[in-house]
Amino acid sequence: MATYDDTLKITTEILSSHVDKNPIDPKDHIQNDLGLDSLGVMEVVADIEDRFGVTIPNEALGNMVTVEDVAKALVKLQR
Repeated sequence: MATYDDTLKITTEILSSHVDKNPIDPKDHIQNDLGLDSLGVMEVVADIEDRFGVTIPNEALGNMVTVEDVAKALVKLQR
């Protein structure tokens, strides 16, 4: 199981491959600050699920608005 810091680093690396913003801050809003549209978000979700070997429930997606929200949720899903 990856730590929060490891999960945040990997999540940031995945997001970096989808957006032009660098560096990505944990407080960045995925759509407002990083500029991802709904299709972009789904592509990132697919990459994250593949990388971490988890399935992110649809109801959890609405609670993941910042980069750190995603990392925190992934830590919980990996338990």
